[in-house]
Amino acid sequence: MKQRNVLDVLAAARPADLGELEGVPGLASRERRRSRWIGVVAASLATAVVIGGVALPRLIGGGVSTGRLLGGSAAGPLDGAAERAATRRDASGRYWHAAGFILGEQVVGTARQPYRIKTRVRTSRWTSRDPARPLVLAQHGLPSVPASRADEATWRRAGAPRLCGDDADCDNDTAPLGHTRYLFMPGNWPFHDEGLALGVDELLDLPQEPGALKERLLSFWPAYSKGMAEWPAPPSGASLPGKDSWLLGLSLDLLQYGPVRPGTRASLYRMVADLPGTRALGRVRDGEGRWGLAVGWTRPLADGQVEQRLVVDETDGDLLSVQNVVVKAWTYDPPGTTGLAGLPVGTVYQEIVHEQPGWTDVSASLPASCPARPVAGDQCVG
Repeated sequence: MKQRNVLDVLAAARPADLGELEGVPGLASRERRRSRWIGVVAASLATAVVIGGVALPRLIGGGVSTGRLLGGSAAGPLDGAAERAATRRDASGRYWHAAGFILGEQVVGTARQPYRIKTRVRTSRWTSRDPARPLVLAQHGLPSVPASRADEATWRRAGAPRLCGDDADCDNDTAPLGHTRYLFMPGNWPFHDEGLALGVDELLDLPQEPGALKERLLSFWPAYSKGMAEWPAPPSGASLPGKDSWLLGLSLDLLQYGPVRPGTRASLYRMVADLPGTRALGRVRDGEGRWGLAVGWTRPLADGQVEQRLVVDETDGDLLSVQNVVVKAWTYDPPGTTGLAGLPVGTVYQEIVHEQPGWTDVSASLPASCPARPVAGDQCVG
């Protein structure tokens, strides 16, 4: 059963094989670039084969999307959350620690007896202030389960086969079931891949006002766009990323993984709410049942369409999750994937759930199987 490596998901809160972002042209090529880079990382770590890649979407007609399209002065659904985020205490420590889950849902079984399963991986990461120390990424596989009672009944009629979930071969090589895999990544991962070659202290110095922050981030665009001259020519129907799509991806990465100050986080909320193609989606639940305000972006993928949602706690400004939701069902699996065809509209088929991150002086507790002085590219299981 062909699956996606966890590294693909952690690198960006969207599948690497998505097509063009509605209202933000050129995102498909950006994701191919990231997918290639992650493939190199995964190979160097000797992890399982990364599902690479590249779906070449057939753009669908019409506008299958949800929510209210934002723009200009109307783009304020996250203003309240941003205000609360800006008031959070600006703490400090030796490590920026964040934890959460990668959740998934997919169709497995046979054509005659299909059923859906839910997958779950526990993740943690420690980013050191010391640029010489690698980022520590921990992945702990949790059991996959049938998605509903009806799916469980179908699974039992099929003989209750092993539910491999996100593991490609049931050996739990990427997110070990009952064990934890530690991956040691470059300290500025994944921002360096976005052209943002800044260390932790420099990220903490990013502006805390939306206009100034946007200007600062866009100052990295010329060098990044110049580097695209070395990229392979995009296939028919795709294009190189534009400035807005690049800025959106970078902003979402900073919100999810960046050790940034509360004021910078608040400005990022306002920035993404004001980018082209952003829609206000109202209140939704994340994978842990928490309510939050959401904004989203829709995009076609093969003969279906997905909506990516940023879900924020309106009471304190915490980021709750980034979701990928079916808004037009697939009649066949998009190229490079399995298990999407047959998912009903409204299914959150991929989600990165975030718990409240913060500074700590406690580093990752590594098992004896890990190198004494790990460097980027090392890994171990404990």
